[in-house]
Amino acid sequence: MTAELIAEWRDELVKVTGSLGYLFNRPEPRVVFAQFIEGLLAGLPKKNGRTLAERAGHATADRMQWLLNGSVWDADRLRDAVRDYVVEHLGDAEA
Repeated sequence: MTAELIAEWRDELVKVTGSLGYLFNRPEPRVVFAQFIEGLLAGLPKKNGRTLAERAGHATADRMQWLLNGSVWDADRLRDAVRDYVVEHLGDAEA
């Protein structure tokens, strides 16, 4: 594991979460979505609304909970976009 490799992963994560911004109709959920994904990928011992919010620097878990329960976005479109990304970048063209 090198600093360069970690930086590449970080850059790719920013690119991917940024490219999914079209799923949200406002900028606020785009930011919280990126923080949520980063938290899920982080080495936290527990992953819940509180720990993800703390990692993101939020005073409460309200924003994380709002992203999942109140924000307007299309889970099916997100699933399809993630599937397309995985097939393009990690999939076997021969499969």
